[in-house]
Amino acid sequence: MEVNDKGATIKTDEETGKIIIARIMHGGAADRSGLIHVGDEVIEVNNINVEGKTPSDVLSILQNSEGTITFKLVPSDGKLDQRESKVRVKAYFDYEPENDPYIPCKEAGLGFQRGDILHIVSQDDSYWWQARKEGEKTTRAGLIPSRALQERRILHERTQKEPNGDAKTENDDFDREMIATYEEVAKLYPRPGVFRPIVLIGAPGVGRNELKRRLVARDPEKYKSPVPYTTRPMRPGEVAGREYLFVTREKMEADIAASKFIEHGEYKGHLYGTAADSVKSIVNASCVCVLGPHYQALKSLRTAQLKPYIVHIRPPAFEELKKSRTKARARSTFDENNSRGFTDEEFMEMIKSDERINFHYGHFCDEEIVNDDLSEAFEKLVNFANKCETEPLWAPASWVQ
Repeated sequence: MEVNDKGATIKTDEETGKIIIARIMHGGAADRSGLIHVGDEVIEVNNINVEGKTPSDVLSILQNSEGTITFKLVPSDGKLDQRESKVRVKAYFDYEPENDPYIPCKEAGLGFQRGDILHIVSQDDSYWWQARKEGEKTTRAGLIPSRALQERRILHERTQKEPNGDAKTENDDFDREMIATYEEVAKLYPRPGVFRPIVLIGAPGVGRNELKRRLVARDPEKYKSPVPYTTRPMRPGEVAGREYLFVTREKMEADIAASKFIEHGEYKGHLYGTAADSVKSIVNASCVCVLGPHYQALKSLRTAQLKPYIVHIRPPAFEELKKSRTKARARSTFDENNSRGFTDEEFMEMIKSDERINFHYGHFCDEEIVNDDLSEAFEKLVNFANKCETEPLWAPASWVQ
């Protein structure tokens, strides 16, 4: 166990029984003084001999002290490098140190939420990193679980779920192989004439197709959606290349096998899909490609070549949905073809699907929009699209390097 004085933590050396400095918190008083180092033995605190005492005893002395605090230390043999790293990561999980039974010192912990950007200032400890939240003015770093430690925890949780089958609700060799902890990020700056594709994911019926349609209609010369491919026959009134690109089943199956589609599926005996080249051609034409794919298409879309800006379109909470059912019909909160309204069962299925998407893919999203009012949701989407074009935004570091 370690105890914290807000600038350093101390512990009992397991071999010698002596009280030693366990770690220096970056930016804290001990770090700024440059006089205390990891491994130093604590002999006295404010002229009180602490030999034979516990770290909790020392903490009591510190808590009852006023003014200047003095330490008498025996220097350690080696001095660990305390230079800060420049690594930034995006957190893919929530963390509350007060609820973590394994953190060496709860008071030294740093809590955060999924999506927060963290400045990792030290990775000297293979289990506990030191970090600050990006943009916060506090100088002292806090402890967070390292990537290796968090991965082990998640793997343990998954193995505990295996026997009852809960972990197999989704498909997903890809989802199960990927363990979301932290992703190294950097600022991605806009480039004139090169626009990031806008990708809308969400549960069926939540309104992402209508939002996509409105964004394209707002400026058809700027915003464009790729024309999907299909193997079904052309219907009266359709124009090849407008509604669909019509191909033979043999051709489309060959292209699917060659990984030329970012997404594909079968409906009523016919194949449908979106080709990767269709997306690239829109981007290369200096237009904004707007996509509303199945969420699993993120496996193919989230690449350094495309650098998509991903927005999760989410339904309101169930009670809010029930309250706004009449409003939803009148104002087309969701897709226009759902103007008949939704049953409670359909609402619940939408929310269940959304929760599944959020669990597996939510951490990949740059923004989310709760579609409880279509006009307001569209206004937010337009604002996000403008921000994507004009502001430097956090993105995977591999996209920037």
